[in-house]
Amino acid sequence: MAIFSSHLLDATNGFHAKNVDVIIYQIKKNGDKEIFFETKSDDGGRIHKEFNLSDDDTRCGYEMICKIGSYFSEKRIISEINIKFKMEDNNKKYHIPIIISKNSYTVWWSK
Repeated sequence: MAIFSSHLLDATNGFHAKNVDVIIYQIKKNGDKEIFFETKSDDGGRIHKEFNLSDDDTRCGYEMICKIGSYFSEKRIISEINIKFKMEDNNKKYHIPIIISKNSYTVWWSK
């Protein structure tokens, strides 16, 4: 079983970024996208989803869109964070932590 997780941290105040809308799209080889799952970050700013990937799923690309525009109540430059990645192994944990602010973000791949 594969596990996808993320942790959103608000750099402006050090709090967990809760209730951020997140959509994960699956990108087919022909470029078509379909929603793989939708969720919101929990009170701890975390997303956690377990699922089984088929052989076809492991050959697709994925895109995570975090809709941070509505999270910040003040004027902001960045409204969405788009991160493309792969999940090539059904027995692996895929963790993408993100530090967000009104005008920037930092993301890294965590093994």
